[in-house]
Amino acid sequence: MFSRRRYGDGQAYKDNTTQTNMNEQHITTSKRLIHNTVFNVMALLSNALIGFFLIRFFLGRLGEVRYGVWLLIAGSVFRYAAMLSMGLNSSINRYIPVFLAKNDEDGIRRVISTSLFFFSLVAIVLALSSVVIYWNVGSWFALEPGLVGKAAVLVLVVGFSFTAAMPLQPATAILSGLQRYDVINLAMLAALLLRTVLLVVLLLRGYGLITMGFIFGASEVLLRVLHFVFVRKLLTTASFSFANVDLRLLKEMLAYGMNTFMYAAGAIIIYKASSVVIGIFLGTAQVSRFEVAAAGVLLLTQLLQAFTAAIKPAVSDLDARNDQLRVKEISFLSQKYSLLMIIPSGCFLVVMGREFLSVWVGQTIRDPEVIRTMGIILAILAVGHCLRLAQHSNFIVLVGRGQHKFFGILTALMALVCVSASIISVKVLNWGLIGIAWCNFLPMAFVSGVILPIYFNWKMRISVLESICHIWQPALLGSLPAVAVITVWKYLAPPDCWLEIIGVVITATALTLVGSWFLSLKKIERKRFIDIVFRRAAASEHDEKIFL
Repeated sequence: MFSRRRYGDGQAYKDNTTQTNMNEQHITTSKRLIHNTVFNVMALLSNALIGFFLIRFFLGRLGEVRYGVWLLIAGSVFRYAAMLSMGLNSSINRYIPVFLAKNDEDGIRRVISTSLFFFSLVAIVLALSSVVIYWNVGSWFALEPGLVGKAAVLVLVVGFSFTAAMPLQPATAILSGLQRYDVINLAMLAALLLRTVLLVVLLLRGYGLITMGFIFGASEVLLRVLHFVFVRKLLTTASFSFANVDLRLLKEMLAYGMNTFMYAAGAIIIYKASSVVIGIFLGTAQVSRFEVAAAGVLLLTQLLQAFTAAIKPAVSDLDARNDQLRVKEISFLSQKYSLLMIIPSGCFLVVMGREFLSVWVGQTIRDPEVIRTMGIILAILAVGHCLRLAQHSNFIVLVGRGQHKFFGILTALMALVCVSASIISVKVLNWGLIGIAWCNFLPMAFVSGVILPIYFNWKMRISVLESICHIWQPALLGSLPAVAVITVWKYLAPPDCWLEIIGVVITATALTLVGSWFLSLKKIERKRFIDIVFRRAAASEHDEKIFL
């Protein structure tokens, strides 16, 4: 229901028409899903290419030790700032499409006002946390004495920048709920390009860690401001008001978001707690080596998250319309397509990880034994995380339906086991970085490889035969040509330069696309993709004729 004000019948009719148009504008279609996914993947690929360039650039300009300080403070400690949201972003992402499907404008206002109020409180907590870390950074981490002062200042710069951006963070989740991933990613690309140019220019002129902190912080604030501006343009009737802050709704949203929070917190802990443990017990140079080794896994994770991000609001919309048949179809297709990405990528990281690292950072990290160790770490992490990522689309489907509590709890427990085992492996057993990698792998293999698939299939009423026939068999068949070529290439002609690495990637990608088209996609799926491509081409030609 909309909150009714005093207006005549004509105004009521106008509002009802607006409501209907708003509902139709955001209804889920296969075209919208593919459109959003394309924007997510394009933005992620741009981010990845720039990120790989910058990692090598930072190592060269800062060295392993100082770059390790950056990774520890900005890349690990403050990654936990996202956990302060308690999963509310996920709630916003669900409640917006649900209220849109119901034409509930008053509900949208309450979601926006309540979330802005909550994140303003989170900003205060983050500012206080930054001060606490500032006073203790030298005693908590194994930093070189000469870098303690800079690390402390970096904590304040990064912490207060995140604090300034935090109240506007809901804007991104609102755009996601509106299924406007094009807007999200175009703004992100603008901020990313500006940040990259400033970083390269200023570091080449001799600036260091503190300048990096200011630039990253300012770009984060800019990004949130841009998203907030777009939200105001897309939802012209929505505005912040203390009168619309609904504490009962906040409690409901936190209850929903808590399960997503546990899953997200578990994922952050799995990725970033290792660096914190290393920073506490081994030093920042070791942080650099572990993070660089894991960068390929992180890229694959981000790519998959971008690929599946559009699923959740779509599932929420379909679930609100009680279209369970299409929800089940989305679960089949999203996991199959995810596996077509995961299997060849994981194979490349395991089989050619050492060659890739040698080409990428071999000129900066010149010790062959260090590169060999990093290659082993990458292979171990790649297998574990590929098993976890194989369940990510399933988690997103359950989030869209509000049935993800078990996933969240189990992922959080898995993360705690990873951290506890990592501390024991370093502090007690002295197993070093490889020990930490194994401590990450074993819990992920058991939980993501055994427990979560069984639970999801039971929850969605999917039989083992259905899972094999609709998901695993076509995904394995489509990936087989690329896996075979990567393996043979490794043993016949191991790549030792960027041109050869790129050749492997392009060949594997092409074979995956061809194999997927002929061995994985059903006839109706191929027809769907062809229709979308030709429809878009026809629309572009029509627009051009109108323009001329």
